[in-house]
Amino acid sequence: MQAAVELRPATDADLRVLAEVQAAQDTAWWGSPDGDEDDMRAELDRVRLAAGSLAQGSRVAVAQRSVGDGEVVGFAFSLGHGQTDLAVDPSVEVAADARGQLVRWLIASGANAIVAPSHDRERLALLGELGWHPRRSSFELQRDADIADLGSTTWPPGITAVPFRRGVDDAEVHEMIYSVWSDVPGHTHRPFDEWRALLVEDAAFVSELAVLARRDDGSGPVAGVAMCRMFTGAVGWVSQLAVGRPDRGVGLGRSLLVESFHRLVAAGADALALDVEAENAKALGLYRSVGLEVIREWLYCSPD
Repeated sequence: MQAAVELRPATDADLRVLAEVQAAQDTAWWGSPDGDEDDMRAELDRVRLAAGSLAQGSRVAVAQRSVGDGEVVGFAFSLGHGQTDLAVDPSVEVAADARGQLVRWLIASGANAIVAPSHDRERLALLGELGWHPRRSSFELQRDADIADLGSTTWPPGITAVPFRRGVDDAEVHEMIYSVWSDVPGHTHRPFDEWRALLVEDAAFVSELAVLARRDDGSGPVAGVAMCRMFTGAVGWVSQLAVGRPDRGVGLGRSLLVESFHRLVAAGADALALDVEAENAKALGLYRSVGLEVIREWLYCSPD
């Protein structure tokens, strides 16, 4: 007899099994897990920040054969700004039912995009049946940590890397990033308090991995920044890279990337990665010029 699937809000007690569900889906997609319990804990914190509580912003799918005999087989999170996260263990017999219920909950909760890797035919077919189709895509790029080919960092004349001072530089950095990020479709504008909570106050944030460049030999306004962190599996990740409009065209973006890679490798990274909107051809060219190559494509589905 096939189990019935029921939805309920996630709780902190679900942390381990949620990480296991994510690992099962990652393994089916990529051959190995992409995260661990620490990453899932951070994701639950994102839900709280966006929705106010796990009860409001999350659902887990429970396969239940009898009262009190339930197994968590999937989850869906609402992450604010219409963004979502969704995972189902593809090996369970009720995977399709769980996926369908979770997707419908996300839609009812106000999602404006549900993401799927380009090869996940089951998820894409389900979304298509509901009238949701790919509208844009992003690429995940990666390279190895042997960066001898890049040489040392060289900065454009008049621009210098300076330490990132938590609590001092935050507001100016946020203002510069979002003054230019809004130019690219798919980039979410996050209010200062939300951005700071996600990037600067996060337990994984290390000030030394934030590459901050200022004009006037380091004493002037912010010219560019790269916000970086380490992920599970010793993957050094460039979360945000931005160059101010007055400082474009002089090679600052490349300098920020090269310096980011040097810092991440020194911190123990075995691989270096970031993502980019597929339509952002200029950024994609820059990233390929420093040895990054596309390893994944994500499709963002929205309603007709």
